[in-house]
Amino acid sequence: MMRRSHIHAAIVLAVAFIAISATVLGFWLYATPHGAGGALKADGPTLFQALASVNQSVKNVTGGPWSLFSAWGVAAQAPFSPNVLGYYPRENVTVNSCGQEFNGLTLWNGSIPLFTGTFASGTAPFWQFGFLSNSSQEIVVATDVAGVVTALPPIPYPASDNPCFPWYDFYPNPVHWAGWISQHPADSSAAAAAAWAAVDQNAVVKPGPTVEIMTMGPDVFSAFNDVASGYGVYFDRCGVVNVAGVQPQPTVAVSSNGIVTSVVNATTICAVPNSGHHAADGMYDLVLNATTTTWGETIQALLPFQVGLAAPNGTVVLDYDGWGLANWMVALNVTSSSGHPLPIGSPNCAKWVLGLDQCPANLTGWYAVLTSSSGEWLNDYGLSSTGIGWSVPVDALVSHQQLTIVLPISWAVSGDNLVVSSTVSTSTIRGSVGL
Repeated sequence: MMRRSHIHAAIVLAVAFIAISATVLGFWLYATPHGAGGALKADGPTLFQALASVNQSVKNVTGGPWSLFSAWGVAAQAPFSPNVLGYYPRENVTVNSCGQEFNGLTLWNGSIPLFTGTFASGTAPFWQFGFLSNSSQEIVVATDVAGVVTALPPIPYPASDNPCFPWYDFYPNPVHWAGWISQHPADSSAAAAAAWAAVDQNAVVKPGPTVEIMTMGPDVFSAFNDVASGYGVYFDRCGVVNVAGVQPQPTVAVSSNGIVTSVVNATTICAVPNSGHHAADGMYDLVLNATTTTWGETIQALLPFQVGLAAPNGTVVLDYDGWGLANWMVALNVTSSSGHPLPIGSPNCAKWVLGLDQCPANLTGWYAVLTSSSGEWLNDYGLSSTGIGWSVPVDALVSHQQLTIVLPISWAVSGDNLVVSSTVSTSTIRGSVGL
C-alpha cells in the first residue's frame, strides 16, 4: 500500500520506508488545534466554493471541454511545504519539473498560506484542481489561493510527453477519474465535519501545529493513497517547519455522502531517521560539485547537488533521490583551509530575483542562495535579525537543485570548504566540498 516502498525497492533503506508504509492505510485526515471545540470558523472557501470560482477561469482556457479529476485543499497551521512529503516515482523529477512548469503558487512552488480557521469547517486558503481535456489531450492546473483564482497554461497528456505528471495513478484510466466531482454531492464542509467528529481530536491538537489536507482523485504523494471514492481527509505534521522524527498521522476516509467509512490513528516518520526508532537506519549525504565564477566584487561558487540516502555507516550512497529533507534541517558552514569557520553575512538577495547576477557579495561575510534545477531563486541562507538560517522557513531540498556560495572577491577562497550538517537530532545530514 505504501508508494515509497515502490520507489525505493531497489535500495536497502528498508526499515525507514517500511515504517512509513505501515502508517499509510486508507485515506488520511490532518487537523489543527484550531479545530478543537467552539464555533466553526472559516478561513477560505470550501471545495465547492473554490471550484465554482475556478471553473469560470478554466472555461476560458482553449482546448476544452475540461473535466475535473483532482482536488487538493490544504489548511496549514504553520509554514508548510508539500514537497517535503515526497513524490512518486521520483522526488526530484516532480519537484524540479513541476516547479519549473507552473509559474505561481502550487503544490510544487511557494509557501502555503497559513490557516486560522477550524478544521471542521472544511475550508482552506489553498485549493488546487486538475482538469483533463480528452479533446486536446491536455491537463490544466488551476488554483484558488486566498480568493485569487489562477488557471495555469495547459500541459500535454499523457505523462510521456511531459516530465511533470505527478498524478501517478491517473494515466492508466483517465476516464475513471475525469468528471469525478459530479459523483460527490457532499461538500468538503460535510466531509471535514464528519472527519473531525470521528478522529481522536486530542491526538491532533496535542503535538502542535498540524496540516489538514482534503483531497479526492488520484494521489500525488508517495506516502498516500488514491481517494477512489469520497474524500480523504488527512491530519499530518510532516512538511511543517521544525517538525521531524516520528509524528502522529490520524487518517479518515469519508464517503461521497459525508459518512465516515474508516479511521486510522497511525504514526509516520517525516525523514530518514539516524537512530532510536528502528533497527536499520540511514542518513542524508549531500553530494556536491563546485564551479567558481568571479564578477565585480563578487565570487560565486555554484554547487549543484544530489540528495543521497546513505547506508547506516555512511560509506555507501544507496539512492540519489532522497525524500523528506527540509531546508531548515540543514546548516551550512564555510571554513578556511585550516578548518576555522569564516564570518557569515546577510544575503544581498533575500527574496525572489531574476538571476544570480542580482546577488552581489556582502563584504562582511559569505551567504548562500538556493536555486532550482533550472536556475530560479528558491531561498537563501545567511545572517538576519533573528539569527543564522533560511529566509523561506520550509521547503524541500532535492537532487539537482543548486547552492551558490557568495563571497567577497577580497577573500582568498583557495582551500575553503562548504560543510553541511544537521540541525536536528533525528536525522544525520552530511556533505562537504572544496570551493
